[in-house]
Amino acid sequence: MVKISSLKGQIRLLLIAFAALVTISVVITYWGLEAQKTDAMVINLAGRQRMLLQQMTRLALEVQHQPEADKKLALRESMIAFEQTLTALIDGGPAPYYSGLSAELPAAKNTTIIERLQRVAQSWPAFRFSLDQVLDYAPETPEFQVALQNVETQSPQLIQQMDEAVRQISQVSRQNLNRLKWAQAAFLAAALGLLGLGRWLTQRSLIAPLQEVGEAARRIGQGDLASPVETQEPEEVRLLSETLENMRLQLRASREALLSMNERLEENVAQRTRELEALYTVSREISSRLDIQHVLRSVADKARQLLGGEAAYLCLLDQKGRYLHLQATSGPPNAVVEIFSTTQAPFVGQVLSSPQAVMCNVAGCHGYCEIMSTPYRASHLAAPLRVGERVIGALCVGSTQTNAFSEDAMDLLTRLASAAAIALENARLYEQAERTATLEERQRLAAEMHDGLAQTLSYLQLTIDLAREQVEKGRPTQAMETLARGQRAIDQAALEIRRAIANLQQELPLRYTLQEQLAELVAEFPDDGAPIECKPEVKEPVVLPRDQAEQALRVAREALLNARRHSQASRILLTLSQEEGCLKLSVEDDGSGFDLDSLPCDDGRPHFGVNIMYARAARLGGDLQIQSAPGAGTRVVLKWPTQFSGELA
Repeated sequence: MVKISSLKGQIRLLLIAFAALVTISVVITYWGLEAQKTDAMVINLAGRQRMLLQQMTRLALEVQHQPEADKKLALRESMIAFEQTLTALIDGGPAPYYSGLSAELPAAKNTTIIERLQRVAQSWPAFRFSLDQVLDYAPETPEFQVALQNVETQSPQLIQQMDEAVRQISQVSRQNLNRLKWAQAAFLAAALGLLGLGRWLTQRSLIAPLQEVGEAARRIGQGDLASPVETQEPEEVRLLSETLENMRLQLRASREALLSMNERLEENVAQRTRELEALYTVSREISSRLDIQHVLRSVADKARQLLGGEAAYLCLLDQKGRYLHLQATSGPPNAVVEIFSTTQAPFVGQVLSSPQAVMCNVAGCHGYCEIMSTPYRASHLAAPLRVGERVIGALCVGSTQTNAFSEDAMDLLTRLASAAAIALENARLYEQAERTATLEERQRLAAEMHDGLAQTLSYLQLTIDLAREQVEKGRPTQAMETLARGQRAIDQAALEIRRAIANLQQELPLRYTLQEQLAELVAEFPDDGAPIECKPEVKEPVVLPRDQAEQALRVAREALLNARRHSQASRILLTLSQEEGCLKLSVEDDGSGFDLDSLPCDDGRPHFGVNIMYARAARLGGDLQIQSAPGAGTRVVLKWPTQFSGELA
């Protein structure tokens, strides 16, 4: 095993391992999601097989009384679709899907699934033979009656076998999903382990050796030239300790001849020590269900209960507006005969174009809802689901009784459909907001890492390179100061990581004024840097939604951190004012300033921290302006429209 004695090499190896872990995690997660999509399609098609068996049985029975060509054609198409789908489920390949499309299925790999499907495949030829006899013989012949009886006898067995296959496919899919979850948990644990390893590495390879070297330097600064400086690893610290030891020997040899110089050196070392302790203190202080499916089911149940119907159906339009797809039902299972209906059907088109519910009775109705079974078409109501001027679906209630619904029921269903449309739209927007929030949370985590760990690691690498160069040039005192700054940076990084974790676990209070939050933000900064003055000019309490307050506070924190780190200012001013219905947050310093045309960059792109500030301003629907010039200080202004509450609960 090769031992890496250089701290730079150890950190580089740790970063490579972390990047490899993240890459593998992303690849496995992507593979798992694609596998879940395929499993969902397989489950869908396997479940459709059961409906096809029921449909073929029903059509065979209907042929006895209605031997029209369209019935036989529908039966043959169902037989072909079932057989092609069964073959694709076992051996893989294309299977008929909706709207004339086909789906490419992989071959079954699980032995239990194959066994269940093979049972269906073994029972299918006999069932198909009976169906072929139903199609070939006239209804009045004995052969037809025998075949029809065989169909009725064989159908339950086939349906039971298909149900067992569907359950096994679903079970295997859940097992695959659980394995993906365990894999993600393992990657998370490995990532945390790498972070812990990094902390242990820095503690063992840098902080502890530097503390011992610092202790030796303090002894030398206090006049103890008799105690030797022990050699420490890694390589960079070893070079420093050897240089410090050589310096100790030289000082001891020339102590009497250079007494006055030694006194000045001790005074300088003491001063440096006080400065290091002060900087260390500063560094320590700074570091110191809206568920759509539930809504669908609830709307169907409420419609059936409120209108006194026997069955209720909720359908949604597809993206192209060609079909109504059944999404939820309430009532007996036999009330449904189809899972979609074309919008070209007369009754469906009438419903979707009507501003209110449409009533249909057997006596006077042009067309009917194709999704509901015949008994429930005796009386049925249907209302469009409208969101503004846009129709998203239909809500239908059926009954086996004629004239079951009154005119008042039409108004009731119309209002219920309007409320359901709004609820569904809100649920959809909620899911969309959750996805957006997830993306924003990833961006926020990236921002936290950029503001903390990434910058600190880059700074550490530069610090180590600088210390090595100083040692090679024979400037051990400067090298020691440089490495001491690196030690403080490591301590700060550890504290910032803990702070970031704490920020992820806590939430802002619901009724907490922005003035109080800004005051607490300023209080987080230590007193030994440039003083920060907070002057809220808005007198009445500003209570913002949590997401608005969080975005504004993070912009203010980034601006204050930049002013403290880079501006060399003697005074920093944080103000909150109101202007033309907008809130304006300003961070201004009297520091060195900079040229706006030469903003700091990361790999040739605009600085990541500045980009994050602009992104947060955009999420607020506001504007971010940076005003600066060399020698004229810097002013960062965030302005966004808002209507805040002026009363506290």
